[in-house]
Amino acid sequence: MVLGWQTCLSLASTLLGTCIFSTTFPAHHAFLRWVRLAVAVPALVLALASAYTPNPPQYVPEPSNHIQIFSISSFILMRILEVCAIGFFEGSEECPRWQVVKEKKDGSKGTVETFVKLPLPTTFQGRLAYTVDNFFSMQGESFFRGCTWDWARKEIRDFRPTNLIATRIQAVRTTVITFILYDATEFIFHSRKWDLKSPNPLTSLSLPEQIFYSVTLGTFICVATDLPLALRRTVLWTVFPPAMFPPVFIGNPLTATSLVDMWSHRWHAIFRRSFDRLSLPVVWMTNRYQKYMSRRMINFIRCFTVFFLSAILHVAVASCVPPKPHITRRLFEPSLILFFLVQPLGLLFEVAVVFPATEGMPERWRSVVRRTYLWVWMIWTGRWFTDAYLLHGQFDHRGMEFSPVARLMKWWDS
Repeated sequence: MVLGWQTCLSLASTLLGTCIFSTTFPAHHAFLRWVRLAVAVPALVLALASAYTPNPPQYVPEPSNHIQIFSISSFILMRILEVCAIGFFEGSEECPRWQVVKEKKDGSKGTVETFVKLPLPTTFQGRLAYTVDNFFSMQGESFFRGCTWDWARKEIRDFRPTNLIATRIQAVRTTVITFILYDATEFIFHSRKWDLKSPNPLTSLSLPEQIFYSVTLGTFICVATDLPLALRRTVLWTVFPPAMFPPVFIGNPLTATSLVDMWSHRWHAIFRRSFDRLSLPVVWMTNRYQKYMSRRMINFIRCFTVFFLSAILHVAVASCVPPKPHITRRLFEPSLILFFLVQPLGLLFEVAVVFPATEGMPERWRSVVRRTYLWVWMIWTGRWFTDAYLLHGQFDHRGMEFSPVARLMKWWDS
């Protein structure tokens, strides 16, 4: 009997939830960590089976739907590794905890909040609530009012809108703008016939065209990532507090002030927790030799590890799309791998050269130089990502049945 991807995903999710539930028993941590390690084996097999569905249902033929299935499955897979494998080497005190604001103090740089971690629940209902909240938290947000997880980044902790009416109106406006940008950028790529027999469909074009389509794809990826969740937020924010469902991009990536700001604060944090946790073995090894390395070198090694893991994830995502005869594809797309592996070098150059060189400049010129470096770097390296994106058939189908932009252009041409 061959299990469908829905069944495999459900079983893997159930095993993951069971493992998270078991972490609330710190007194039995020594025994339960072995149990979790054993459970991880079938859970990983089920997650992989869900990700690489050999015969997907007829209603998901487009590459984007294969990627959606794989993205959910890979999220579960990495959470299994995080909870069962990485957690095996840690003490019970390392379990994620809820945190709440203990006190607020007004300082020279604004209000400073002090957070306190809550103890692990001890009742069945509390453990079940902990499991569900932990399972569904992607960025450190919590279903419980006033709570976040202790691994949430500052932008998530601080996202507590007080003017709910204005916030909900803003959500509707953002969703509409996101929809229009998604439709427009997708239309731009569909309006051109790409040479997918070439291994470099974008970088073989003229430089102005490369720049234009690189910027267009960057915009498309931002809005394509946010659109499904923006629609969800618009509906849920009418009933629930906005802090329970924070935006994927609290800060607009297109308005980032530097490369560090872009990757640290503006880009989405859906996989950040898993990447950080899966990079811990490298951290443990470097800590053993920290007397031979500078702190900057150790940070660079961890940064490189995180981007390396991201490269592996994106290569795996690309490989899940069934190949087509008219497309030239390679198993390990070098342009895709190159895009991620050079990002730590760009960050290192910015921290070591760009920041010191602009420190003494007036605020306006410092911002101009750093933003210029950011845009030049992302556009130049983004060309490689665009090559891989096109080669894997991402624009073979329209993501929307109804396209206002396409209808408008058709009317204009007539």
